[in-house]
Amino acid sequence: MYKVVQFDGGAAAMQKFLNDQEAEGYLFVQAVYMTTYKWRLVFRLATDGN
Repeated sequence: MYKVVQFDGGAAAMQKFLNDQEAEGYLFVQAVYMTTYKWRLVFRLATDGN
């Protein structure tokens, strides 16, 4: 299962957000740049097996 999240923030805030998502069982897959400090982040469940 994948999860796509829109994220608005700088590098430090993004790192904290990625760490929080990992703590919830999601692995970071990809960041899609939209505009300055606006991203779409793609995660998948760590237990997904894919």
